[in-house]
Amino acid sequence: MQRPPLPPFTREAALEKVQAAEDAWNTRDPERVAAAYTEDSQWRNRDEFFAGREAIVAFLTRKWSHELHYRLRKELWAYTDNRISVRFEYEWQHARTGQWYRTHGNEHWEFDADGYMRRRDMSANDIPIDAGERRIGLPETTPETEEKNMIKKTKSRMAMIAMMLAAIELGGTAMAQLPDPGMVIDPERTAVLITDPQNDFLHPKGVTWGVVGKSVTENNTVENIESLFKAAKKNDLPVFISPHYYYPTDHGWQFEGALEALMHTIGMFDRKGALTTEGFEGSGADFLEQYKPYINDGQTVVSNPHKVYGPETNDLVLQLRKRGIDKVILGGMSANLCTESHMRELIEQGFEVAVVSDATAAAIVGEGDGYKSAMTNFRFIANTVWTTEEAVQQINAAD
Repeated sequence: MQRPPLPPFTREAALEKVQAAEDAWNTRDPERVAAAYTEDSQWRNRDEFFAGREAIVAFLTRKWSHELHYRLRKELWAYTDNRISVRFEYEWQHARTGQWYRTHGNEHWEFDADGYMRRRDMSANDIPIDAGERRIGLPETTPETEEKNMIKKTKSRMAMIAMMLAAIELGGTAMAQLPDPGMVIDPERTAVLITDPQNDFLHPKGVTWGVVGKSVTENNTVENIESLFKAAKKNDLPVFISPHYYYPTDHGWQFEGALEALMHTIGMFDRKGALTTEGFEGSGADFLEQYKPYINDGQTVVSNPHKVYGPETNDLVLQLRKRGIDKVILGGMSANLCTESHMRELIEQGFEVAVVSDATAAAIVGEGDGYKSAMTNFRFIANTVWTTEEAVQQINAAD
């Protein structure tokens, strides 16, 4: 099978090859990219030397597990009969530190008679940039938007300077920017944990949809939680569920917090009893229907229920410890209540926790936005905060 255009190259054919490579690499699909190379293609990528499609796929999988939000632009530099040289730039964010980079470099390509690349020689340098300095794959700017961006960037830098000065005045004990310690997934020690993936939170007919629905919809929470389930099951990563149930005996409590009182008043997560499933199927306490294939597969661990917000009152930590788990990828509901409470307790218990920011949501009420509140605390407390896309990349790339 041939891969047009074929050598010897014209300028138009060389430009077509360059554009095809740019389009393929921007998919961040290792298999698709590798298909453009010969079975025994020889690569030098900076200081790494390897050969063959299998090695190419492994390299690209590893590369894109830590180069997040990757966007590439290539430019034809020169060409001959079966060789093409390009210069390129790409921008990306480091998965662990959160630092943005723009990478500048050049590549030399050599093709076989069927149009497959049999040799790739690449050199590059990484330049740290601010997030606001990105320019690849972003909307075109006008003089007006450039001026607004400059004003915004200036204000941001002035605020940073003010924070640094405040830190100096406080004896240098404050930090102008929080570090991102990150979390490395070890499949033998890492699990996905979802809190309260139940109808009362996530279904439009659930009793809390009126206050959580906007947040759930904006974050694409339902689909993102399912993406975590899929990635975990595909990669044999353990999955744990910490559900929230109330039995008739729980309504005999003599005092309650604000949300406890509300939940009991509206019948949230109510079940008919601890030893019966009568009326459970399809109820507000039941799991969202699309999650059941992942939860009811005989492998997922469902802890006994937590009663307020955190796992202090259920057996979740015991179940994790008994399976040698000390790293947790956390999502679920509700961001500033059960999800945040689980994060706090797991951190206190010595676990590493990566919170998935768009695999959760929270109530928006007159007193405040629970999701925004949780995002601040996740960043301050968790080992790292990922998007679902980033979490899935990390899971798929884990050795």
